[in-house]
Formats: sequence, C-alpha cells, structure tokens
Amino acid sequence: MAFSKILVPFDGSTFSQKAFKTALGIAKKHNSEIFLISCLEKDNLGAWYIDKRINKQIIADAKKFAKSILLKLEKTAEESQVPVSIHIKETKSIGKEIVDFAESKKIRLIVMGSHGQTGFNRLILGSVSNKVSQLSKCPVLIMK
Repeated sequence: MAFSKILVPFDGSTFSQKAFKTALGIAKKHNSEIFLISCLEKDNLGAWYIDKRINKQIIADAKKFAKSILLKLEKTAEESQVPVSIHIKETKSIGKEIVDFAESKKIRLIVMGSHGQTGFNRLILGSVSNKVSQLSKCPVLIMK
C-alpha cells in the first residue's frame, strides 16, 4: 500500500488538528497505521533564567500535557478502527526529530500543519514544516 504508515506531528494547533483529521481520512481509505508524535523543544520550554530543577518540572509537565492530548487522538483513531501509536520526544531540533523518526519507522507519508504553536508563527512562517518538507525522503502533506 502506498501510505501504509502515516506520521502526524501534533502540537495542538488548529493546523495540526486539521492534519490529524486529514490523516485519519487517508488512513481509513488505505488501511494505514497512524503514528502521532509530539516534540518538546528542550531549549524553548521555559525562560533562560530558570534553574535545572525547575526546568525538569516544566519538561515533565509538558510531557504529561502532550500525552493527555495524544491519548484523546488515539481514542478517536481507534473509534474509527485506525491503528495508532503515540510518541513524545525531547529534542533540540523539532524538524530534524520528525524527519529522523519518519526514517526510523519507515513512514510513507507525513501529514502536518503549516504553522505550529510558536509565538512567532506569523513571523517565522512554518519553519518546522518547511524544514520537514525539505529534508524528508517521503511525501509531506502540509495543511493550512
């Protein structure tokens, strides 16, 4: 099958929600498995002056929050009879992490939002989706 494994990077933005819905539709048609990934950017979770103990708590809280959202999406996919797995990664480069993950799991299609949850998403137009589309060896469907 052309799209047997679909990766959906998810950050909770409107665009990533559209990407998930689109991937779910494709997965139903092609009898595909969905891989949901949420990437936490280590150097961007707290202010620069926060000490390491507090930063560890911020990371733990961010992971817990991401997992709760991904579990809801997992339930939605399972209700649609689409197999899904969830993954949460800490990284310094979200775009590179997505591409590396896709290669390691032999992903056949990446469906992602055009913009994420960054505060500068209007200024830095889709830096992560741009990087993924440039580096990925598989097709990338970018949702607006």
